[in-house]
Amino acid sequence: MIDRRHGFFNEKKETLSKEARDAYQRSKLSDILSHGYLHSKAIRSGFEKVGLRPEQIQELRDLEKLPITKKADLVNAQKEVPPFGGFEVVSEAGLRRIYVSPGPVYEPGEWDYDDIRWAQALYACGIRKGDIVLNTFNYHLTPLALMLDESLGLFKATVIPVGPGNISMQINLLRQLRVTAYVGTPSFLMAMIEAAEGLRLDLKRDLFLQTAFVGAEMFPESLRQKIESKLDVMVRQGYGTVDVGCLGYECPEKKGMHIPEDVIVEIVDTETGKQMEIGATGEIVATNFSKVFPMLRFATGDLSYLMEEPCACGRTSMRLGRILGRTDQVTKVFGIFVHPWQVDEVMAKFPMVSNYQMIVTRKDYRDEVTIYLELKEEIAEQTVLKRKLEKEIKENLKVTAEVVFTVKGGIPDRAKKIDDRRIWE
Repeated sequence: MIDRRHGFFNEKKETLSKEARDAYQRSKLSDILSHGYLHSKAIRSGFEKVGLRPEQIQELRDLEKLPITKKADLVNAQKEVPPFGGFEVVSEAGLRRIYVSPGPVYEPGEWDYDDIRWAQALYACGIRKGDIVLNTFNYHLTPLALMLDESLGLFKATVIPVGPGNISMQINLLRQLRVTAYVGTPSFLMAMIEAAEGLRLDLKRDLFLQTAFVGAEMFPESLRQKIESKLDVMVRQGYGTVDVGCLGYECPEKKGMHIPEDVIVEIVDTETGKQMEIGATGEIVATNFSKVFPMLRFATGDLSYLMEEPCACGRTSMRLGRILGRTDQVTKVFGIFVHPWQVDEVMAKFPMVSNYQMIVTRKDYRDEVTIYLELKEEIAEQTVLKRKLEKEIKENLKVTAEVVFTVKGGIPDRAKKIDDRRIWE
């Protein structure tokens, strides 16, 4: 019987003392600051704006002296200096892949993937050597699925690179290939469970799943309990962004998300950028150690807090508490970030639209998006316009939305462009 609740992907790193971890991260930080300053125009510019050099950042606390980089900064920089905005430290000729995430944001992919953070997360959730893993994250353009694929290969798990969609095929794969581990969003796993029940399958007899790693969506405890009871599996979540990689992962104890050693996570005041005390709520800001696309103090837009109490699993890292919300109107839908300016760009293609509001709700653990539109004047072919808008939204925002026309004045004055009405536990 495989022990899925104990052990470490890298025991030495994951059980470091606080003093050893701080020393390790100071060394890694010094290295990446010097590397970025020498090779990245954007990083050097950031230092020059505040009158600093890399050697003046001696302690982790000194990171406060550097400016925070927001997603919008990255998008604007890439428009001015294509394709990577000057943040990259290698030429395009030295890249294995170029990823594209909504924005669009172009991200270089290293030739040799040696980042173990997602591997640590997958191992902590119970995936082991020899497991057959159904990876349902999207392999198209965005990097997460490929990062997880590479990470599973680090400890010899077998991957089925299926991506999302086509639930009937996915259920056949689960059965015929005797899949033991699932990787994907929690809502898609729940959708497969419901579809399998609709086919009158006995989930615990006909399926062979033993563990599941989920992410990219909010994960309410009620949904975890529902999935675990129906499948008799352990379900744990990871947290990160495509820009900075894995920032936290649950262990079997599920008491917060362990922060990997190869990243620095700060919780900062959203107004000042100053680091908050342990336990205080603020924005998650991360600094990675990538020698291809280093991100210094990248603002995720997510709100959380730090926990430092010992964990029974034996990992000694600081942990992130649950994600409490967002700092702005940016919303994650179906695992994809949607920014108000992205919706603005879509609507700008339709001059007959005078106002809009995107409403995000949740039904049966699935996100639902409705976009209410006010038109400048009545038009005869509303059905045609509706189809065109929904197609444009799907192609540009990568989310499915229903367009609903409303009367003039139907959208309140000063209403949020994106109104997230989901209620989380």
